[in-house]
Amino acid sequence: MTQDKPILYDQSIFDGLNFGTSLTDNGKYPEFCQQAIHDDSLFNDFRRNETYNFALEHDSEKQGLEYLEVAKKLKLFADYIEEFKQNDTVGNPIKFNYDQIGEISPTTIRYIKVLSDLEHEFGTLNNLNICEIGVGYGGLCRIIDSYFRSVKSYCLVDLQPVLGLTQKYLNHFQINTSISCKTAEDLSVEDRYDLVISNYAFTELRREVQDIYLEKIILNSHKGYITYNQINFLDFNGYSVDELIKIIPNGKILHEIEMTNPGDCILVWS
Repeated sequence: MTQDKPILYDQSIFDGLNFGTSLTDNGKYPEFCQQAIHDDSLFNDFRRNETYNFALEHDSEKQGLEYLEVAKKLKLFADYIEEFKQNDTVGNPIKFNYDQIGEISPTTIRYIKVLSDLEHEFGTLNNLNICEIGVGYGGLCRIIDSYFRSVKSYCLVDLQPVLGLTQKYLNHFQINTSISCKTAEDLSVEDRYDLVISNYAFTELRREVQDIYLEKIILNSHKGYITYNQINFLDFNGYSVDELIKIIPNGKILHEIEMTNPGDCILVWS
């Protein structure tokens, strides 16, 4: 099956949905995650479920090729590619056959691409306390943990049903780091992290929720990597990238690959 265009920004997908704190806090997506936690028949194929694809697993084969060009810059890419492909043994994702590496999902390639960016910008992630805002099903966490096997701790922050699905996914693997799960309500200004990561999730939040994450995570983190988009859906009124650069010390902007949506970029700081 070939899927040449991402579906996330198709306006028809949003029709009739009531959004809470973010684009994925829409009722249907959290409800599906909750059902998949308790129903193995749903969980076994969750990565190709239409409701789930609203949020994830919508990268196309062509996007995977572009991600792959960056992912190959990872220092030990060839040594770890078979380990990375283990991500796709759970959830039955749509996979494509790519030259030299075989079958793999574009989403997993995207996570490897993010890992490559992180290694390039920050070096080793070993011995770091990491926090990820908006965790999907834990795929990036699994990729990072399989490559840097001495990450001190990894905090996953998302809606409660999403965290439950993530825990079920990660339970299929041997994880080296210490995992914790938190909702926005669980966060504290006392928390400190060495690195915060967010792939689109932060920029898909309402501004008032972004303020919570800025206060309790982002401005308390020594380093950061945020993949930024300009959805600002309806009345979300999210922060612009120019505003974030002024708020976050030592920030800089990196270009995202060409096949992502116009205006997408990466905000990093250290």
